Amino acid sequence: MTAPFEWVRGAAWLFPDGTLDVVPGFHDEWIAAHQDLAPGCSNVADVVTGLGWLSVVSYSRGYVEFMIRSKSDSGSVRLCVEHLGRNLGRWENALVMTMDEEGYAKLTPDDFADGASPESKIRGIFSVD
Repeated sequence: MTAPFEWVRGAAWLFPDGTLDVVPGFHDEWIAAHQDLAPGCSNVADVVTGLGWLSVVSYSRGYVEFMIRSKSDSGSVRLCVEHLGRNLGRWENALVMTMDEEGYAKLTPDDFADGASPESKIRGIFSVD
């Protein structure tokens, strides 16, 4: 486990208290090996929707992906925004996907400037390609 909202490279689970558990490989492999922590879960969607953990993958060149329960789940949105907000300067582009519908929100550090509302961007502006 990490300190709350610590930035990590690669895959991790972001828990509601802000701590992260680094996944040494792929999330699905971790789930299969840790059924004691994620009982009955067989994939990322099961964990995110059932347990409320966020899937986070930090790639090179400042790109990070989040999987959250829903754009209407205030806890998931808050957790995602807080993690990104506390780590400005460590990422350049974030993609936030939800497990309950198709689409995603793209965020940049500019979405965290004074007067901006990254929460509203996640909740209200979803794109579908």
